[in-house]
Amino acid sequence: MNIYILGSGTCIPNRRRGSSGYYLEINDKKILLDCGNGTTWKLEHIGVSFTDIDHIFITHFHPDHTSDLIPFLFANKYPYNRAREKNLHIWGGKGINNFIESLNSIYNNWLIPDNLIVNEINDSRILLNDFSIEIINSVHTDNSLIYKILSSEHTVVYTGDTDYFEGLEAISRHADLLLIECSSVDDKKINGHLTPLEIIKLARISTPKKIVLTHFYPVCDEIDIVKQIQSEVASEVIKAEDFMKITL
Repeated sequence: MNIYILGSGTCIPNRRRGSSGYYLEINDKKILLDCGNGTTWKLEHIGVSFTDIDHIFITHFHPDHTSDLIPFLFANKYPYNRAREKNLHIWGGKGINNFIESLNSIYNNWLIPDNLIVNEINDSRILLNDFSIEIINSVHTDNSLIYKILSSEHTVVYTGDTDYFEGLEAISRHADLLLIECSSVDDKKINGHLTPLEIIKLARISTPKKIVLTHFYPVCDEIDIVKQIQSEVASEVIKAEDFMKITL
């Protein structure tokens, strides 16, 4: 399983970090986790065509997690010399159908490719051919989700945006990779987001093998948050950078 960090930042413009977007390869399936601004062109940078994406899993509808759906869908509707040959599935929480329909309406029906399938998630588990996904609600917005992706070999948990809650401990337990937001430092905590001390608490309880910290406001680049966390936990701790590749 290969994982690429396409955007490790937030809504704050940062020449080092784009907004949330992550690319996964599971066997022959190509997956996006969120689609914040810049995701589509960054796929091209790592050599992946937008027409090859099978699934997009959206954690919530904030712009830094969804804004690049506009150029992504537009490109798939008018792909020039790269026609899409398979369905594109977009998954999300309550309201995802209305969200996509509203975007399409704003752009005068220019966005939706013929083979788009939008799926509103109402179950706690999705079974697909090459992998399955467990889903819980996070503590961020009314419809924000956390995804646990299970292949035959590995388990990856992607938190999206969330504050600390007990359910986060259970879904993160023994994950091969925990891709987790760490938006701010401890003395500047933002409600609905996590800090290094909360990551330490979680890692001690859930013991994931590898922790990849992401979704950084600029303050997180002013101190060594990896050193702070790594010294307190047994898990390997990595700080996400745009275009970083992780292989499991």
